[in-house]
Amino acid sequence: MFKHATAEELANMLEAMSRHPHNTGGLSMLDEATLAFGNKDPKIREAQQDFSTARHRHHRSWNTQAQSYSDELWESALDCARKLATLLRPLGDTRITRCDREAGWGTCGLPLDDDGVCRSSLGHTDKQ
Repeated sequence: MFKHATAEELANMLEAMSRHPHNTGGLSMLDEATLAFGNKDPKIREAQQDFSTARHRHHRSWNTQAQSYSDELWESALDCARKLATLLRPLGDTRITRCDREAGWGTCGLPLDDDGVCRSSLGHTDKQ
């Protein structure tokens, strides 16, 4: 859903998560959308991995008895989100170009390599 957003738009969304406590779905979509930006800079890759790890920890913190997630792990995920946002923001209107070829699940959608080619081994169904 957020995979076509610019780096700045994603940075804004990451920072806005503080207004949506324990929104595990939002964090998951942002994790997926920011993943390919790690190819732009090793610092972004590291910050994205830290964010991903923190959001997974938060998601796994659900306490059935208390019917809630860990506030401490939510804050940790938000800290990582803000750090990632800080690194993404200078990329401004940069977008990740994604494959628009058909695949068994619909449109492929995977990030294209720098030469504009999708080298997915998952199987495109069109004949290019």
